[in-house]
Amino acid sequence: MTQENGVTTEILDKTANPAPLGFTGLGLAAILLSLSYIGVYPMDSMIVSMAIFLGGFAQVFAGIMAWKKGDIFGGTAFSAFGLFWFSLAGLITMPAMGWVETPSSSAMAAYLFTWGIYTFVLLVVTMKIGVRAIQFVFATLFALFMLLAAVNVTGSVGLLTVAGFVGLIMGLGALYTALSMVLNEIHGKTVVPV
Repeated sequence: MTQENGVTTEILDKTANPAPLGFTGLGLAAILLSLSYIGVYPMDSMIVSMAIFLGGFAQVFAGIMAWKKGDIFGGTAFSAFGLFWFSLAGLITMPAMGWVETPSSSAMAAYLFTWGIYTFVLLVVTMKIGVRAIQFVFATLFALFMLLAAVNVTGSVGLLTVAGFVGLIMGLGALYTALSMVLNEIHGKTVVPV
């Protein structure tokens, strides 16, 4: 709101809520990656493409839009996890191109564990936000990172399959969150609970 010469002008923010885009990027990329952990298909260019172009770009764009709206949580979380997807794509493609060595199991465990700790702190923040769907996404994402870190320590194929199912549930939760936000906003009321 600004005031000039005794006239008050109110500027309304008419930009869209970026959270559905961010949760869509997270959800679709996570579902497809998790299906490879379960063994439905191998990790291939489809996974790398989804990581870069949907998991990465969609979440970074959503993070920038959230930041512009003054949403520190959305801006930080979506931007950081978008960059996570870019880094994951790099961990897959750079060794395949001969640019760097494939990371060791202990290095991957440290990478995933660190992301798990970061996710846990954001999970704590979601308790203040109070949106159950977002809390569910961050709780299952935390569990997924910890399971994947454990997989890299133990080498357990069974644990990787469990992580795949947790990732699938988390991805579906993220899509539910995204689509419920869109439906509720379009209808102007709560059609689907979040």
